[in-house]
Amino acid sequence: MTRFTKENLLNDGMYVHYCPDGLRTIYADRKFVARFKWMKRNLGPFCTFLRKNFTVEEYFARMDAGENPSEILESKGYIASHIKAQLRKAGYPTTPAGYKAWWAVQMKLADEHMAKTLACPEFQRRQALREKEMAARRATV
Repeated sequence: MTRFTKENLLNDGMYVHYCPDGLRTIYADRKFVARFKWMKRNLGPFCTFLRKNFTVEEYFARMDAGENPSEILESKGYIASHIKAQLRKAGYPTTPAGYKAWWAVQMKLADEHMAKTLACPEFQRRQALREKEMAARRATV
């Protein structure tokens, strides 16, 4: 069982690659690990969690099975740093159970907001106007 190490995980801008021989690994032998296009601050914690909780064989077997990198790490309890910040701000523990509880509350709030929006007379009036406009467009086509 091969472990991930700081030497064999290469941070290449917004991409992380696995390099079996470290920096001496030729480009064709590098394996894609993950991409951090929008949340580059998660790169360090992601790699640390990967090194501590996965072997190379286990991670790439799951990648080959079609799972994405975040799903793989979340299966063992990984929570991204921007989500941890939201959990702390809301007073929830930074654990998978805390995340599930926080997410359930967020979805309940979203459902309540949607129900209020749909019941609003102004929204209903605008919706009726949109439907009339769409019917007029379809009639002209």
